[in-house]
Amino acid sequence: MNLLLAMAVFCGMDLYFVKDSTNLLVRVVPEIQSEQIILYHSFSDANWDSMVIQNTGKFYEAVIKPPDNLNMVGFYIRYANGTTEDNEGNLYLYEVKKSPKMIMPFSLSDLEIILNQAKKKIDSGRHIDEAITLLDYVANILAVLPVVKESNNELKRNELQAEVENLRKQITK
Repeated sequence: MNLLLAMAVFCGMDLYFVKDSTNLLVRVVPEIQSEQIILYHSFSDANWDSMVIQNTGKFYEAVIKPPDNLNMVGFYIRYANGTTEDNEGNLYLYEVKKSPKMIMPFSLSDLEIILNQAKKKIDSGRHIDEAITLLDYVANILAVLPVVKESNNELKRNELQAEVENLRKQITK
């Protein structure tokens, strides 16, 4: 158990704003030793850019310049040996706001929980306005969610989009 906790603490990816800037600092603590790590990032849908990230000691770091309409960013990395680290198939996903500055990691599972909350509100017939707000939030996130084409993430995103539409139909009945 302690080993798993240590791996969770010492492996992974973090995202920060660069001081006095809207640029983003990506910091990776690699799971495996590698001479080179390639960072793949997308600010929406399936348009992915890549860059080799620099070893700064115990971290690998990269600074990326986000677009002006930043809302969502997704990441995964590939090691020199071809191994991909993609947060166990879920990508590293962040909702990002430039003003006020906010970075919030999330997953498709989080969006599924929000949809379940909306469904409970719709099924109860109470707080429908809150359900509509939740559905709008999830729909807006899913519309710009970075996914890798033909991946499990893309399939899950499509399922969640269909669920949003089904719940909206329930409301209008």
